[in-house]
Amino acid sequence: MSVLFLHPVGLDREAARFLDLPDVAAVTFPGHGGRNRARPGLTLADMADEIAGHATGPFDVVGASLGGMVAMHLALDHPGLVRSLVLACTTPDGVTDVMKARAAATEERGSAGMLDDTMTRWFTADGLASGAPYLDHARQRLLAMDPGALADTWRAIGTHHVLDRLGEITVPTTCIAGRVDASTPPAVMRDLDARLPTSRLVELDAPHMAFMENADEFTAAVRAHLAWVEGEDR
Repeated sequence: MSVLFLHPVGLDREAARFLDLPDVAAVTFPGHGGRNRARPGLTLADMADEIAGHATGPFDVVGASLGGMVAMHLALDHPGLVRSLVLACTTPDGVTDVMKARAAATEERGSAGMLDDTMTRWFTADGLASGAPYLDHARQRLLAMDPGALADTWRAIGTHHVLDRLGEITVPTTCIAGRVDASTPPAVMRDLDARLPTSRLVELDAPHMAFMENADEFTAAVRAHLAWVEGEDR
């Protein structure tokens, strides 16, 4: 069984290298990495449809932030591709006004002008002071991204509303919360866990980019999830 990793906004498939797991597949979302800016109005459901058009599963899908949102659409609209889910530091309900404002700020200030805000939201102060390789990776990807494509993605997140459909996601799911996550507070992840029919919650002493700053603990949580799913399958 393959793990399919879905990355956060601003990054790309190369972020999967922070997971110390064998046989990890990954995709790059439209407008990210080397991909061209998507057509206007692209939604997270469209992103999930694109994955379904090219991938053969089923997968154990690990989604971080934006990736977790797309993973929910994949499980809802293409359930045959998903054996299980790890939803990390994510939400079933994008806050439309916040995302519209962030998109407008991105268009006005550019990727470089948004960099400090994003990095502060993603990592702890200690993490930012560490000089760890993941910081350069994140900065390089964010600075290289077309501000228009980044704004498009914020607006797409603002149209993400699957709260009322969570009961349809019946595959084994692990929700990973970061106790110091400034973007997705633990209460959001606890509520998500409570609404999913077959779910367990793991809390890490981690920020929003838990899979990067706390890679060892995050990977251990994913390994525990896979062991749980294998037990469920027997």
